[in-house]
Amino acid sequence: MMPNKVLNIYKIQLLLSLTLSIVLIAMRVEKNAFNIVQIFLGAFVGTFLLDLDYFIHAYFLDPTADFSKTLVSYVKHKDIKSAFAFIYYHRHDIKEKTLNSALFQIAIGAGAIFVVSSNASLFVKSLVISTYINSIYRLAELYFEKNDTSEWFWALKKSLTGNALFAYFVALLGLFVYVIFAF
Repeated sequence: MMPNKVLNIYKIQLLLSLTLSIVLIAMRVEKNAFNIVQIFLGAFVGTFLLDLDYFIHAYFLDPTADFSKTLVSYVKHKDIKSAFAFIYYHRHDIKEKTLNSALFQIAIGAGAIFVVSSNASLFVKSLVISTYINSIYRLAELYFEKNDTSEWFWALKKSLTGNALFAYFVALLGLFVYVIFAF
C-alpha cells in the first residue's frame, strides 16, 4: 500500500496515469490480462520517472549540495516516502534539471513517436507516453505555481511567455493526441 504522504503528493499525476491507462486500453480494445497489466504498470512507473532527476543530481551531478546530502540520507535510511516528500517540497531548489526540462520533453516526445510506431512492448509504450504526459503536467504545474518557465527552459537560456508558451503547449498536446491515436 502506498503511504498517504506520497499519495497526497502524487495524486494528480497518479490520476493522470490511471486515466491514460484506461484510454490506452480502450483505444486498443485490449482483452488480454497480461497486456492490460503491462499498460497499467508502464503508466504507473512513468508517473515517477521524472523524479529520477533529483536522484541523478544527488548522486552524480552535485553530491556535496545540502539537497543532495539530505536526499541521500533519506535513501540510506530506507525512508523512501520521506525522500519523495523532500523532493516534492524542495523541487524548486535545483534550477538546472536534466529530466524536468524542455530538452528532455522534446526528446521524450520524439521517443514517444518512435516507440508507438515500433513493436516495443506495451509496458515500454505506456511508460514513455506516461512520462511524456507527466512532463506536460510538470511544466503546467511550474507555470501556474511560479508564473515563470525559465527553470524549465534553462538549457535554451530563454523562457517562453505569452503566445510562444501557448504555442508550445498546443504542440505538446497535439503530439500527445497523435501518440494516443498511433498507440
